[in-house]
Amino acid sequence: MSDFPTVVAITYNADHTGTFSVPEDALEAPIWSRLKLAIRTKKLDHTLADGRIDLSWPDTLSVIRELGSKANQRSLHFRFRPEGEAEHKLSAFAAQIRKTREQRSQVTEVLTHDEIDIKLKEMGFTKRQLRDFQLRDVSRLLALSNGANFSVPGAGKTTVTFALHMLTRQPRQHFIVVAPNAALQAWMDIVNECMDQDAPDGGAEPFTFLVGNEEENRKAIYSGATRFIINYEMVIRQQNLLANHFATIPTHLVLDEAHRMKAGWQSQRGAFFLRTADDPVRRDILTGTPMPQDASDMESQLDFLWPGHGYGFEISNGTSPRKVLGNLYVRTTKTELGLPPAKRHFIDVGMNSGQLALYSIVRNEFIRNYSKQISRGIGDTQFLRARRSVMRLLQLSINPTLALSAMGDDDVKIDSSIVDLVLDEGHSAKMRAVMDHAYRLAREGKKCVIWTIFTDTIHSFVSGLADLNPVYIHGRVPSGFPDDPESREGRIRRFHQDSGCYVLVANPAAAGEGISLHTVCHNAIYADRSYVSTHYLQSIDRIHRLGLGPDEETHIHVYRSKAPPVIGSIDMSVSRRLVDKIRNMQQLLDDPDLHEIFFDEEEAADPLDYSVELQDIIDLIAELEGTAPNPPMEEV
Repeated sequence: MSDFPTVVAITYNADHTGTFSVPEDALEAPIWSRLKLAIRTKKLDHTLADGRIDLSWPDTLSVIRELGSKANQRSLHFRFRPEGEAEHKLSAFAAQIRKTREQRSQVTEVLTHDEIDIKLKEMGFTKRQLRDFQLRDVSRLLALSNGANFSVPGAGKTTVTFALHMLTRQPRQHFIVVAPNAALQAWMDIVNECMDQDAPDGGAEPFTFLVGNEEENRKAIYSGATRFIINYEMVIRQQNLLANHFATIPTHLVLDEAHRMKAGWQSQRGAFFLRTADDPVRRDILTGTPMPQDASDMESQLDFLWPGHGYGFEISNGTSPRKVLGNLYVRTTKTELGLPPAKRHFIDVGMNSGQLALYSIVRNEFIRNYSKQISRGIGDTQFLRARRSVMRLLQLSINPTLALSAMGDDDVKIDSSIVDLVLDEGHSAKMRAVMDHAYRLAREGKKCVIWTIFTDTIHSFVSGLADLNPVYIHGRVPSGFPDDPESREGRIRRFHQDSGCYVLVANPAAAGEGISLHTVCHNAIYADRSYVSTHYLQSIDRIHRLGLGPDEETHIHVYRSKAPPVIGSIDMSVSRRLVDKIRNMQQLLDDPDLHEIFFDEEEAADPLDYSVELQDIIDLIAELEGTAPNPPMEEV
């Protein structure tokens, strides 16, 4: 071995990637083998050729952090040598790691609440007065180089983030918000709601909505405007434009409803944000449900906020998200908002004879096809089929007539007498019970929102409740203006303003975000639920949010189909899995409201059937085979 250590050069490239390189005579050096092993073990996307490894810059940082300690450099007889711009970037990276490590344990306030208030007023932020919990969150986020705001809906995450932008913005710096369609209007309105029209230094500049083709958006970005909003779908279509923007113009980037990137490198949106994570000068994520399914949902979000720090890797190795995050986030809870607790009611309804017979057939096929395979390991194709079967069982639990018409492509033999019986029964007993409930509330002069996960069932409810003048929202209802009665906004407006419109029927995946119903509606009825905790929690928040009076009661009514124990009920499996997911989120966020929810009951948007996890299927098999705890020990 040479007396001189092997030099591994590190460069930062114009396409925002990183490169490790060694001379030809070092290709057999221990460090080169160790570098290749580390990259392959982490399954990092890379190219390897002629003593050169190219990979994304955030992944480059991750490898440097893992292998670059003095002890490793001594034992492997090498040293890293950053060249050109990489030297500056690595110096900044090292400083950020030290600072963030300290802040995980303790965050030191940089501005007092009074100082924040004074500075905002000087900037023209006078139309909206920050509440004490919002000042606290702004103060904490100001002390962090990047931040996570996990506050509940209604706590003012948009206002807090806009105030943070005002306090951190620098000359010529851009502010870009990526948000789902349901949240766009709130961001478009926030400037006018907070800022004086004559605010100094362009403080009243409105957001520019990046909605055009790539050339139109390029002109908008370089027009002299500094505030932009774009939806997640447009980000995917115009990745090159945005990547170049982040790399060349100092940008404060905000991801609203950031759990939408939880799939990380497995999705286009997640991969884009991870690949470009190191370029924006500041990054913030906003979501009230940071881990909809399990701890792994946090990996990509933390790697976006702090690329190369290894926080996602810590979670993947089993460290709890709470321990990994420490003090690197803020959350305002419903308890802190002073909201009276929501009251949850569970109504179990037996299946009709035809529904039960059809459900039992599909249940038996499901067990026969997947019970033994689960224990041996299940392939991707079988997993997708199992998910489809789960969705069929969920549909059968609420609407067997429509499920029957959708089963033409299913390889399941159904006796004609069962088909006739299901058709004769029409609406399931659970559907009839839900509609009867809506009528009782209407007779009392009360409005309600009925949640169901199936579009066809939405239309069935709308037809069955026609004399209550219902409106509906699902994924095919377009966004638009409030004066358009066919748009999402127009339908919400009618529900608010038309005293004869007693019912809103909606899909949580389409209407669980971005709407407020709490001023006119205090009853939510769940005809069915999916395994996705985000859909359930966010849909509750449509009627249980800031602005409720201290004596106003919010009621959550959950209807569940009941089957004989020997057959098992998918609704009970959903209940159990929601308990687990909400409990895990409660342990991260230390939120008493989440504790109450799981104690009471012990996700482009992506297609709903792809939101069923393997553990959900395992639990369902246990339920259907009669080996699961039943009923759930606690109720959600």
